[in-house]
Amino acid sequence: MGSVWFLDSGASFHMIRDRDLFSDLEDKDLGVHIKMGDDGRYSATSIGTISFERESGKPFLLKEVMHVLGLKKNLISVATLEDKGYDVVFSKGKAFLCNKTTGETWKIGV
Repeated sequence: MGSVWFLDSGASFHMIRDRDLFSDLEDKDLGVHIKMGDDGRYSATSIGTISFERESGKPFLLKEVMHVLGLKKNLISVATLEDKGYDVVFSKGKAFLCNKTTGETWKIGV
């Protein structure tokens, strides 16, 4: 995909700045105002889906991603992944995503 994402245990939502990375996107006023740790304040202008390529060939869809103008880093919310039925595991300098239902596990980062 060519962009860097950060797993964020403090983020309430998945968020991205680059509009071109969405596979689908709905423009609407979400009424969500985001305050970042650096005291930056941003508004979410759209919501959509991002598709990640995986080594297995089957894409991983990250849904309900907010498009946030001015955001400096792309954030994946650990809490949102957990709410959607995944465990996020950090081990030996790597990050893994595990489906709680099927037990399927993917390396998602370093």
